[in-house]
Amino acid sequence: MINCLLIKISHNSRGVLARSYRTISSEEITIGRGAECTIHLLDPRLAMHHAVIKKLDDGQIYLVAINGELSVDGSTLQNVELAHGKEVTIGPYQLKVEPAPPDVNLAVSLSLVQRLPDDFQDLKLRTHEPLRGASSFKRRLSLWLAAFIALIFLVLPIAQNLVPPLHKAMAQLPLGFDRVWSPGHISNSHLHFGSQCFNCHEVLTRKVSDKACIKCHRDTPPHIADPALQKRVFKTTSLFSDGIRCAECHREHKAPHPIARQDNATCVKCHANIKAADAKTTLPNIRDFDIDHPDFQLTFRTGETEHDAVEKVERIPQTEKARLIEKSGLKFPHSQHVGLVQGPNGIWDVRELSCTNCHQQEGKEMRIKPISYQRDCQLCHANQLQMGSKTQTFSVPHGAEQNVINALKVQAPKDFSRYLDSLKSGGCAYCHEVLDTKKDSVLPWRISPLQINQDWFSKAHFNHASHRTQQCQSCHQVEHSESSADVAMPDRKSCLRCHSGNHPKYKRIASSCMSCHNFHSSHMPQAAIKKIEGM
Repeated sequence: MINCLLIKISHNSRGVLARSYRTISSEEITIGRGAECTIHLLDPRLAMHHAVIKKLDDGQIYLVAINGELSVDGSTLQNVELAHGKEVTIGPYQLKVEPAPPDVNLAVSLSLVQRLPDDFQDLKLRTHEPLRGASSFKRRLSLWLAAFIALIFLVLPIAQNLVPPLHKAMAQLPLGFDRVWSPGHISNSHLHFGSQCFNCHEVLTRKVSDKACIKCHRDTPPHIADPALQKRVFKTTSLFSDGIRCAECHREHKAPHPIARQDNATCVKCHANIKAADAKTTLPNIRDFDIDHPDFQLTFRTGETEHDAVEKVERIPQTEKARLIEKSGLKFPHSQHVGLVQGPNGIWDVRELSCTNCHQQEGKEMRIKPISYQRDCQLCHANQLQMGSKTQTFSVPHGAEQNVINALKVQAPKDFSRYLDSLKSGGCAYCHEVLDTKKDSVLPWRISPLQINQDWFSKAHFNHASHRTQQCQSCHQVEHSESSADVAMPDRKSCLRCHSGNHPKYKRIASSCMSCHNFHSSHMPQAAIKKIEGM
C-alpha cells in the first residue's frame, strides 16, 4: 500500500501560486487523461493512461511509463525511482518528490510548466478576407429559394383549393399540388384516392368531418344502436363538448400503422365512467380486462322474431350456469363424436374423429363454417334415412317433412304408415327433436326448427388463427358432453390463463379493448342496421 501526499501547484485568477493537498492511499496510483485515473489531468498532450506510481520487486517506489513518456534531465526513461528531490517531466507537467511527512511514505508536487498556446491570434493572421460579392450572391439565392418553396408548398396548394377551375382540372390528375401538405403515408385502404386530398379535406384549414367519412362508409353501423343516445354521447354531451369525430379513432397518414387506434385510451374515456355518458345504462365501469371486466355474456337465439323480421336473442351471463342451455333442436352428444368411434358399417368400422372433422375453418381468421348435413353428417348417418327390407332398400331425402312424405308415398305406398312411424321414432328422431302436430294439420308430425348458434359472443370477435397453437379442448371442454344442450364456450377465467389487461404479465399477453371488440356494431343483423339507418 502506498500512502502518497499529492501537492498540486497552480496559478489562481490573480496569477499567484496556490497549493492544494490531497492524500492518496492505493496499491497503484495511475496518472493520465482518463477519468478512471487516480490522478486525473485534463490535458490533450497526455495519454489516457500515461504512467503509474507503484512498488517494484526491490521494494522501492517507482514512476513507471504506460502509454506515455517520462523525461528526467532531457533523457527519456521507462522507470524512474522516486527518491527525494527527483524531478520528472510528464508531458506538460513536472513531478517533483518533496520531503514526506511522518504519516506518508511519499510526497510529490505536480505543476503545469508548459501551458497550451493561444492559437486565436495565429488563426486570425492566417484567415483570408471572404470573396467580394459572395454575401450578395447568397442573399439573392436565398430569396429565390424562399420564393420557390413558397410557390410549391403554399401558393399552388392554396390556389388548388380556392380557385374552382384549377380545383376541377387537378381532380382529373393522379396527383394534386396539396399532396405536399401530407404529414405522412396514406393507409392501404385509402390509397386508391389518397392523392386527392380534397376527397377528405373538404374545406381548407378545417378538420376532416364525419360527413366526409360517411360519403364512402354509408354501410358502417354506429357504435350505439339507439340513434338518440349515439348523437347525445358523441355530439353534445358535457363530457365531450366538442364531440368525437371519426378521425379521432381512425387516424390517417400513420401508415404502416393501422388506421384504427389500438390503444385503450378512447374506450376507457367513456367506459371508465359509463354513467356520465348515459345515466340509464346498466353497463358496469370497465378500465382493464384483467382488473374489472365483467364476466362474459353468451348470446342465445330464441327462435322468435320481431315485427320487422329481426330475430330476437337473449344474452345470459356465464355465471348463471342453470340458464346456459342451448335449445338447438338437435340430439347430439359430443362424447360420441370425439376420438375413436364406431362408424355406420358395423363393429369393425372404427374411425377416429377430431373437432375439425365437423367444425371446418374458413377465412384468414379461421371462422367456423355452419354445420351442413351433406358435408358433415351424411357420411356416417345416411343409413338413418334408409328404409325397406334387407333385400330391397331405398332412401328418403334429408330436408322438408313434406318431401319425405312424398318420397314414401311414391316408393312404399303400401307400408307408408309403418315407415312414417319408423322415421318419427327412430330415423329423423335419431338426430332431431320431433314435434306432434294438431289433428287438422297437413303434416302428421314435424321436425323442431334448428337453432344452431354460430355467434355466442355477438358483442366481441375472436380470431381462431391467432390461437392455432392451442388445441380445441384447451378452451372447449366437450369430451364428456352427452347432450346438445351443453354450452362449452370459454369463460373469462379461461382467457386470463393466457391474456392479461393493458399491460403484459408473466406468461400472459397484453390484451387491449380492440383485441376482442370492434368499435362499430358489426355483430348486429343487417335488418337491424337498416332499421337504425332509416330512423
